[in-house]
Amino acid sequence: MAGMTGTAGVASHDVARLARDMAFAAHPGELAGVFLRAVSTAYDLSAALCYARDATGEWLVPLAIGERDSDAFGPVPMAELENPLVYSFVSSQPYEVKRLDALIGVGDAFEHMRAMLPTLAAMHVVPMRDDRDHAASVLALVGDASALQAWRQSEAWRCLLQTYERLGARLQEQRGAADAQRRSQAWQRETERSRTRAGRLLTAGFVGTSATAKRLRAEMLRLADSSLALLIAGETGAGKDHAAWLIHQASARDGKFVPVNCAAIPQNLIEAELFGVVRGAYTGATHARQGLVAEADGGTLFLDEIGDMPVDLQSALLRLLNVKAFRPVGATREQSSDFRLICATHRSLPELVAAGRFREDLYFRIRQQALHLPPLRERTEDIPALVAATLMAFNREQKQNVAGISARAQAWLQAQPFPGNVRELRSLIQAAAEQTASGSVIRSSTLRALREMLTTSAPAALADPIADHGPALNELWDNGSLPEVMAAFERSLLQDRLLKVQGSRRLAAESLGIPKRTLARKCLAWNLEREDSTA
Repeated sequence: MAGMTGTAGVASHDVARLARDMAFAAHPGELAGVFLRAVSTAYDLSAALCYARDATGEWLVPLAIGERDSDAFGPVPMAELENPLVYSFVSSQPYEVKRLDALIGVGDAFEHMRAMLPTLAAMHVVPMRDDRDHAASVLALVGDASALQAWRQSEAWRCLLQTYERLGARLQEQRGAADAQRRSQAWQRETERSRTRAGRLLTAGFVGTSATAKRLRAEMLRLADSSLALLIAGETGAGKDHAAWLIHQASARDGKFVPVNCAAIPQNLIEAELFGVVRGAYTGATHARQGLVAEADGGTLFLDEIGDMPVDLQSALLRLLNVKAFRPVGATREQSSDFRLICATHRSLPELVAAGRFREDLYFRIRQQALHLPPLRERTEDIPALVAATLMAFNREQKQNVAGISARAQAWLQAQPFPGNVRELRSLIQAAAEQTASGSVIRSSTLRALREMLTTSAPAALADPIADHGPALNELWDNGSLPEVMAAFERSLLQDRLLKVQGSRRLAAESLGIPKRTLARKCLAWNLEREDSTA
């Protein structure tokens, strides 16, 4: 190959020799090796690599490395969408990087590759297509920018590249078909077994017999196989957290499912909860604490009510998603965590983006895939199955034997709007089951009485705190002392929050970001204890 130089072009005998060597290649890896070694020698490249998609479809794996140890370059996840290799493969378009150090936050696989290459080098990635014009592999050439430009402008190398692509397509079809089919069949058998187990889990866990429920289970099964970020949208009580847990359980991830309620954690503590704290990071940090992101390593991080995340923390989350690295509060070194992200919200994130309260780039990053859970009123035919599942769980946990529900009660339930969705339905059934004798069925009269009590029996002091206390607060605002105004505001806030959660002290405390015992003391101080119906 002495006649091949980046500046002098390609000698005719070298072109013929390389074409002959490529024609004699027995499999795609050997073909890629012959071509890459020739390019690397001709233009004195730092690296010449060929990557192809593996049988799972989740990774790009090294097929051949020109003049390099192939073991040094690891696989590249298809989820690393900003990686030049993945982008070129997915888009079937060339990708040019003028300097490797100019790309920031691309992903761990790219960082590993860049660590073994000159930081000032350029990279040119070219997709290779099969006989159906689909991307079969990508070539990545790394070296001096002028050398890569000369290679791209060489008519001889363009012809050789076309020859390589045709030969690769032929070998892929002739030589690799049998091996690929065997690997594919084995992988499909294992995948089918896994999907069968996951399908049974989702069928048992996501209750419903309607066409909508069946479609949702199919979507959740498909989403379980992916590593891309998922955004689940739906009204409060529709079951977003339960769907996220089921998707994690149906996936191949063997790590934990780590839920984080962004609305329940106080804003001044959410960063420490997510990323952890080193000892002495701030007053009161007497010991180091692992964050929830680290706990989710190998599993799923579920961010519930992502729309309530503070704006200043959204940038840290965006960086975490891009590089899978984070820094605990007070730490000097970064840590990594390999997790799958699932977010949920009942709010319209596009509206929050338009209002400047949610980062647009973060919205598109967490919405790589989306799942919408419809409200219960749009799938009322699932109510009988949900009632049966709720009663079965109640009987098992409470060691009772509620025999079921009457036909009239069932029809009454299916006519209700249920603004609280599945959560409201289950709460109502559990309350009715407690009032039903063992061996008997739940009557419509029991359900009606409970529903009427929940909607009409709110204490007068809690009926409308803003209307009741508005004039008093206005008067205090103008004439009262600071302690009086703060005390009156706190009382009104507690009353309003207890009303919204139907008297549940636990839910009220979570939404206020305070311990339950603190809320209990405040309720007692404000004579609200009698108004709290749920411990």
